[in-house]
Amino acid sequence: MAVIESGLIVNGIPIVRSEYAPSEKFGDPFIRIGLFTAIQSFAAQAFGDEAEEMKFKKYVIAIRDLNPGEKAPILIYAVAERGTDISEMQNRLENISRKINLVEIIFNSPVNTKEIQKVKNTIDKEMQDLKLTPADRAKFVFG
Repeated sequence: MAVIESGLIVNGIPIVRSEYAPSEKFGDPFIRIGLFTAIQSFAAQAFGDEAEEMKFKKYVIAIRDLNPGEKAPILIYAVAERGTDISEMQNRLENISRKINLVEIIFNSPVNTKEIQKVKNTIDKEMQDLKLTPADRAKFVFG
């Protein structure tokens, strides 16, 4: 099982989005982004809490709010095939949030800058081995 997509959402707007399995067809990415943002908003308003994961029939989603309790959520997320270790996905999102001060970058870099590209590169690097399917991992290790 593998991570298919990951990214950064600021106040409902996708700032960074990386696709690792372009053959996987989801449809409109803005609908997915809207779903992630709406669920976080619902969790905050209805329960005073935040969503960390979502499970669907074929997919799992790990999501992390880097600006909890604020009106402008800053979310990092990863979408994977069902069966992917969601706790490992959460660990990777935590690693990303520790490596880069995303809140500071977002508020000081409102356009696609070197800092935003650094965020994309960090997300891609952190998801590097999780984006491989088990068969691809075996090929990578054993040749």
